[in-house]
Amino acid sequence: MKKKLGSLFDKIQSLGTWEFMWHVARYLFAFVLVFSLFTGLLIYFAVCIGMGYTPFSSWGELNNMHVKFVISLGIGIVIFSVLLTIMLIEIYERVIYDPVKKLLSDLELKIKQKESTVDSMAYYKTDDIKISDLNSLDESWIDRVKNYMQMASTEVYVDELTGCLNRKYLSSILTEILSTQMLCSLPEKKLPKTNATVCYGLFLIDIDFFKSINDEYGHAVGDLVLKQVGATLRGVVGAGGAVIRNGGEEFLIVASHQFPFDYSEYAELIRKSFSDSIHVPGDIAHPGHRVTCSIGYTPYPLFDSMSSTVNLQEHVDLADQAMYLAKGGGRNTWRGVDPVFDPENSDEHESSLASIDYGLKKGYYKITKPDEKVLFEGVYRPGNYFARNNDLR
Repeated sequence: MKKKLGSLFDKIQSLGTWEFMWHVARYLFAFVLVFSLFTGLLIYFAVCIGMGYTPFSSWGELNNMHVKFVISLGIGIVIFSVLLTIMLIEIYERVIYDPVKKLLSDLELKIKQKESTVDSMAYYKTDDIKISDLNSLDESWIDRVKNYMQMASTEVYVDELTGCLNRKYLSSILTEILSTQMLCSLPEKKLPKTNATVCYGLFLIDIDFFKSINDEYGHAVGDLVLKQVGATLRGVVGAGGAVIRNGGEEFLIVASHQFPFDYSEYAELIRKSFSDSIHVPGDIAHPGHRVTCSIGYTPYPLFDSMSSTVNLQEHVDLADQAMYLAKGGGRNTWRGVDPVFDPENSDEHESSLASIDYGLKKGYYKITKPDEKVLFEGVYRPGNYFARNNDLR
């Protein structure tokens, strides 16, 4: 027992990984001492009343029996406080501290195994927590657990190759966030938008001729291009939205800006940044070249009257249809769906979102596109583009 108590006190008084147990011991002892003093006073009053002593007599007026009782009670309070504190620390260590330390150890090992994705994951962290700070002794183990759990939960929603968010995040997190925003921040359809109004846009980006890149250069080069795309798009968006890998060579940007939001200007910024930054490295057998993309966008929601019943996936599908118009228009370009007037009822809303041809025929929206003469000249076309067909993604 003596050896065990000595070991426990050594743990409490040591620094390093046990620094926070000392904090626990200090605070527990303070609370226990207050409790013991209060209990001791109650005992003192009860004994004084039972033995006929005056509780608040001066020290000189106390007889020997009264003095011995006061001294014994004081020593008993201190001993009781120490023993109760030790017992509570033992319980705390077994029930809370040791399991948490094991959890931290397991999480640290998991993070080290995922070091290749640390930088991209940190881009999407909601707090200013650096990975290098996770082992700092300046923070409590509670903070460390929160930080590691945040990283673990973040990892579930991050595409490891590109560092972008994944479809799981789109379907389970972002959909709920945007639905809440639609209910809270969008104005009623009859009220004008102001500079305080938050506008959202969905931009679907598809890499031009990505299949050809994989076929001619190999999947390792294809993966390198995808990494470049992820880094470039995250750089364009910054803190103003989220970049999601929608599958394969397709990426989705959900951008958030204050009114007025020039969607076409933003689409052009994406296209130009993409064209200027993404390239295929050359080798002896294949010359290097830059890579372009095709973009389709739509405001979210497309019609202001849809703010209470908006469907994110339907808007993504509409942006996808606009992107295919850009593909058909020559690539390295964009097409935007801009509203003209709101449909009269919910059925028309659904039909206009389901088919871009239907919406254009009814005049609910129009297609916006850039001056594309210069853009077409900058499109890299693989050698078999004209020999086979022009449907290479």
